[in-house]
Amino acid sequence: MLERNLRILEICGFEEVLIVTGHAGHAIEDFVERRASQTRLSTLHNSDYNAMNNIYTCYLLRDFLDEDTLIMNSDLVIGKEIVELAAEKVRTSDESFMMVDDRNPLDEESMKVYVDMDMLITRVNKSLEIEESHGEYIGILRLSKSDIPIFLESTEGLLEAGETGLYYEDAIDRSSDKLSVRSVSTEGVPWTEVDTLADLNTARGIAKSLKSEIIT
Repeated sequence: MLERNLRILEICGFEEVLIVTGHAGHAIEDFVERRASQTRLSTLHNSDYNAMNNIYTCYLLRDFLDEDTLIMNSDLVIGKEIVELAAEKVRTSDESFMMVDDRNPLDEESMKVYVDMDMLITRVNKSLEIEESHGEYIGILRLSKSDIPIFLESTEGLLEAGETGLYYEDAIDRSSDKLSVRSVSTEGVPWTEVDTLADLNTARGIAKSLKSEIIT
């Protein structure tokens, strides 16, 4: 899964990738050291991975974030076209955005989003009402130069309040009135996150059907 995502990022022109590691981080570090990469690969270990959720993972990136950064969840198997859409948006726009699946059905575990008439995200949370949601945030985020400090301030505030079990999306949700984050459609391109064995089987099917797109 990691190799597939790295290959897609290389094909889409990303020059540098920083991987935040947690459980079995040494295995990722060994993989990075051995891999012959077109991109500059590095790792950053989160030693508190077993005590804090990914809100802290994102906070660890505070010294690396800029407007050219694409934050990408590590449990994704996605079609290359999704990253191409995101990369094009980074190149042509200064605004923050989240990649959102606005085609497939939602369930209780979906990271659902509400949007306004301008397609700006007003809420992002798993607890949102399915019927009112625009779609599911898939785990690919770009923050603008002006939104980065707002996001980090929200993240730091939640961590200082002891809210270490939250997602980084909660930091966005709690400060959405100050941020300007657009919903960008995945255009129906296949993707899944891998949380369960059923997800893994789905991911294997997607990766198999799209194998040719990462072969050059």
